[in-house]
Amino acid sequence: MLFATTYIYDRITSALPKELFTSVLEQFDSAFHVAYRRANERADHPEWKEILGRERHWNLEVGFREAGLAAGLSFDTAHTIPLGGRYTVLHSPEFVIGRAKVNAQTDKVRPSKYRSEFAVLNSFVSNRQTDLFMPTPAFYDDRLFGLFVAGADRHNPAIPAFVRFAIPKHDLNGWVFNQPVEKVIAAYVAPERAIEVIPDLAKVKIKLRNHRQ
Repeated sequence: MLFATTYIYDRITSALPKELFTSVLEQFDSAFHVAYRRANERADHPEWKEILGRERHWNLEVGFREAGLAAGLSFDTAHTIPLGGRYTVLHSPEFVIGRAKVNAQTDKVRPSKYRSEFAVLNSFVSNRQTDLFMPTPAFYDDRLFGLFVAGADRHNPAIPAFVRFAIPKHDLNGWVFNQPVEKVIAAYVAPERAIEVIPDLAKVKIKLRNHRQ
């Protein structure tokens, strides 16, 4: 898992703009809040819970696209099969990125047709995670399929309990990488370098100061 985590952090920070992750946090927070407010406008309906879920889905889809646009990524909004909905997929030269709802942070995602097809892109990192000493098969598409996963707070439905960026295994039977978006954002901050002091020059400055005194 250490290999996969380090490798994917490197892939993320070199290929995706930090703004994607900061925008996703802002957009998802707003989506949960707006969905809760709109659902409460119909609080007397017995379908309140269903209304909240649908509003949350619609607002998260819009917010996800907005975050992608803010980061300069292109997107598709394909139809579900069977028809009845749409889903957004962001594209960059090195990533294909979707969105998913899960109840707990490490829950598996529903293996929809589009997720199953895109997850095959992660065969390389899935194989490397399984056994570092076995030969890794050659793959001809080096993109990765990522998912922003979010779930509602049971005690406060107006906010997300978590927002994470995750890389599923090629068969969607678990995760190769699954980290809070805040932690991904932190990975973009380069560590501060200590100012290098050359000893000889330091001695010269001390001598000059003593001489002037």
